[in-house]
Amino acid sequence: MPSRPPQPPLDRWFSSEQAMGLAASILIGLVTVMGWATAWSDWHSYAVLKTYEETRNERLLDQADLISGALGIVAALALFAAAVVFIVWLWRVRWNAEMFCKGEHRFTRGWVLGSWICPVVNLWYPKWVVDDIVAASDPRTPPLTPTLRVIPGTRLVWAWWLTWVVGLVLDNIAQRSVLDGAARLSELRTNAVMSSISAVSTTAAAVLAVILVQRINDLQMRRPWTPWWAAQPPLNGPWQPPAR
Repeated sequence: MPSRPPQPPLDRWFSSEQAMGLAASILIGLVTVMGWATAWSDWHSYAVLKTYEETRNERLLDQADLISGALGIVAALALFAAAVVFIVWLWRVRWNAEMFCKGEHRFTRGWVLGSWICPVVNLWYPKWVVDDIVAASDPRTPPLTPTLRVIPGTRLVWAWWLTWVVGLVLDNIAQRSVLDGAARLSELRTNAVMSSISAVSTTAAAVLAVILVQRINDLQMRRPWTPWWAAQPPLNGPWQPPAR
């Protein structure tokens, strides 16, 4: 008689994360709007400095600096709020995923947060965290799957992550170009161009992130809310990773 798998704590149960996912999606949209506002501000600063040689208008320079600083603060606050809500949502859907499927995730649950804040590895660890959540949430993945790392990642997650990393890298390059010293006209123009390209990439990443949030929520709502330890072993031979 096969031994029964150890039962996880009885206080664990599934929860719908539709509301938290909607909140994350709204804040991601706000971050996108602020990204374009920041790009506009960078072009505005460039235009003001370009005409300064003719106008010598210090007031316009001060106004441009004030607009740029204010939008920078609002954009930072929006990004922080979106990051907090998105990670809370990610933590909760990871909780559900651990109950849907026994399969071992690449990282412990603490890396749901840690993968975003640890330097260098934050360029790929968050993608792996999401890959495993998607795999465990998919109704096609058997509940007694031994490991999730062998299940191929989806094109949606790949597209979302690549566009996010591109936008992040370009934004960092743009910021460094004006923090190295007193901003020159050429540096402001480079900063504006980089900000605009970053806004395009970030917008694509935001759209894909909203789709991804909805996809994971839909997968978890479609899958029967039965914990893996209550599932019966398969009768059709050894486990094979599901095709994606």
